[in-house]
Amino acid sequence: MNRLIVLILMGTILLFSQCKKEEENWTPCTDCELEVWVGTFDGSGVYYQEVDSTSKIDVATKVIIENTNNTMLKVNVNSDNLYSSISFVNKNNNLSYIELAGSNSSLSLTLTKKDNDYRLSGTSKKYHYDGDTLLVIDYSLSFEVLKVIE
Repeated sequence: MNRLIVLILMGTILLFSQCKKEEENWTPCTDCELEVWVGTFDGSGVYYQEVDSTSKIDVATKVIIENTNNTMLKVNVNSDNLYSSISFVNKNNNLSYIELAGSNSSLSLTLTKKDNDYRLSGTSKKYHYDGDTLLVIDYSLSFEVLKVIE
């Protein structure tokens, strides 16, 4: 029951943040070069831990994306000593999103832009399978971060 309440809460937060995004005229970054994805993004997120069904809202979140080799990106997601994840993604298209699903983790990113500002929204999850079919999310971090201008 607690898991259901947390999932509803996270969905509600994401729904309201989606409404805000439309009002601010952020558009999908479909014409952005790979270099735009690379850099440091700072913002906040919603952290969830299944072990005790706890969630924390508005945790400081940082995403660092490096170009390691041509189209290979290293994505490091960190939040307030609560969550840390490193993923490697092959990005060889101009789509505004990245989806990466693995056997025990997943990463979903969407890049939007407004003038010269870039925003990365996404979710990083760590999970396991209970039996053959039941997917249990151990930890997750949903976030919205802005690119740091250097």
